Amino acid sequence: MMNNSHRLLLTTLSCTSLLMAGCAATPQTSTSHTTSPLQAQATLAGGEHLLMLNEQHWLSIGPDHKLQLGQQANGTATIWQDQWHGEFLDSRIVDGKLMTVSVDDNQRLHLSTFVRSEQSGQYQRVQDAVGGVINTPLEGLCLYAPRGDAMQVFLLDENANGQQLMLTPASADASTTQLNTTLLRQFATAPGAEYCVVDDDRDTLYISEQAVGVWQMNARAESDPSRTMVEMASPFGHIQGEAGALAIQGNSLWIAEAESDRIHQYQLDNGQYLGVDTLAANGAAVAIDTLLVSPLSGQAGVFDKHSEQLLSLRLPSQPAINVSDRIATIAATAETDPVSTAGDAADDPAIWVNPHNPAASLILGTNKKHALNVYDLNGKQVQQLPVGRVNNVDVRQQFTLRGQPMDIATASHRDHKSISLFAINPDTGAVSSAGEIATTLESVYGLCMYKNSRNQMFAFINSENGEFEQYQILDSDNGWHGKRVRQFAVASQPEGCVADDRAGRLFLGEENRAVWTLGAEPAASTRMTEVATLGEKLVADIEGMDIYQTEDANYLVVSSQGNDSYLVYEAEAPFAYVGRFRVGLNANKGIDGASETDGLTVTSANLGDQYPQGLLVVQDGRNLLPEQHQNFKYVDWRDIRALLTH
Repeated sequence: MMNNSHRLLLTTLSCTSLLMAGCAATPQTSTSHTTSPLQAQATLAGGEHLLMLNEQHWLSIGPDHKLQLGQQANGTATIWQDQWHGEFLDSRIVDGKLMTVSVDDNQRLHLSTFVRSEQSGQYQRVQDAVGGVINTPLEGLCLYAPRGDAMQVFLLDENANGQQLMLTPASADASTTQLNTTLLRQFATAPGAEYCVVDDDRDTLYISEQAVGVWQMNARAESDPSRTMVEMASPFGHIQGEAGALAIQGNSLWIAEAESDRIHQYQLDNGQYLGVDTLAANGAAVAIDTLLVSPLSGQAGVFDKHSEQLLSLRLPSQPAINVSDRIATIAATAETDPVSTAGDAADDPAIWVNPHNPAASLILGTNKKHALNVYDLNGKQVQQLPVGRVNNVDVRQQFTLRGQPMDIATASHRDHKSISLFAINPDTGAVSSAGEIATTLESVYGLCMYKNSRNQMFAFINSENGEFEQYQILDSDNGWHGKRVRQFAVASQPEGCVADDRAGRLFLGEENRAVWTLGAEPAASTRMTEVATLGEKLVADIEGMDIYQTEDANYLVVSSQGNDSYLVYEAEAPFAYVGRFRVGLNANKGIDGASETDGLTVTSANLGDQYPQGLLVVQDGRNLLPEQHQNFKYVDWRDIRALLTH
């Protein structure tokens, strides 16, 4: 087993090449062993990359060989070939079709689609989508097919940079069409990074850095681009030479040593080192240069640097496992205009339902550096109130101001240590400032509202040190003012909270510990009941939360910021876990997903044809497509409901 101090030393040295990514060492367990040599078989294929479609058919390509479809029969290799030479090859099965990506000799990406004829059993290409010229010399390429999202590709260049692109053919029907490539993110790799492979089931990208070892990082475009070490070169790890080609087969990650016959096996579900094998063909050692496992046959294709031949073999892999409780992805349906301030600025939204025209409802969203913004259901900003650093916002309707009907919004104001008050005209939706309620808190943070059955209005506000204050908001001839009616505290920093007005219950999040509930009435006990605690599903920070409520449903939705997901619980005891999801990109609309969500809000109200069963709005910590200031994403509740009832 590797000495952790040595691992950390080399990891630290390698981290000097990181510009956009953090790094950390990951110790590995080991059951190292060496087996008898694996026997590879020579093929008739030419080139440097081999994809075995089955025992007889293959695809191959190389700088001096055209993309070629061939078969191992009667000494005849070529069935069909394209007009261009190229480099790199990777593949996926999507909707029963084989998708491959490669780069031609003019540095253009090709996303090709192949289908198998039921009559002949042979494969034929039905579409070739061709992208624009890649302007940087490439060292590596690998596909990523996340469930629920568009096909993506990672490109590694000679300058230790990585790019993640979304691939969308311009036409679904044409045999030749334009390939639209949309940049999702850029990140630093490392000097000598050449090979990569993606585990779609676990959303994990693996990259070989020749002299150092193999890294892993989250493949989701919305994730933090930090990386951790999987395996290191000698003397700190099992790799005797340099890290080379990578492949995934079943539940195994295979790491080949560059131009060597040694190939290492890892178990993906626990990161355990299983051992090292050697490769041979016709009794001679193989110098592995490329390694590609087919998603169709499970066979591996190897380019042998010694013989300059393409070989096929079956790798002894762990069987594929079904990743438990995989987090489903739901596409965002719309997004707001970006906030006007750079950095971590957008924070928390709230929904105002237009009682006269629900399709004209509004979203209030805080820019915690500057203002309260107001958006329509298409995401267009329609109003901005530059009131300062307001952090969390909440809305209640059917209240009064100076005795006249008026809806109300409140926000936690970090500069003034107060509750900012906003009047919302119930006829027009126009928002205006309506004063403040001073608090005794030193560092105000989160906020939520509560309206009880007697039409009494309250606001809960908390501080970074765990203190909560509850204020009743009272109407008078002079406007709104507040009266503190209760105090309580949690042990560490809270932020998000929400009140279930129907049940008279408050839910609150202690960011690095748990979700709690207690009575919302001023006279209620401050004793708290645990709803959910941090663990495999709920990952710190616990951030925004809100209630989705109908006559039949009562759900608590919570932002699990640490893994970019949203958890749904029953909002009634025993607060059972219902499901979880992520908000992913919408390729058709050019909308990215949501990550590092601070605040969220949800309503079950019928908001018209766009959102007849309600709407979820979440803050997006990384606003991509293109990369802009932070904003808020909209999600149709019908999509969430379909997931929860599946």
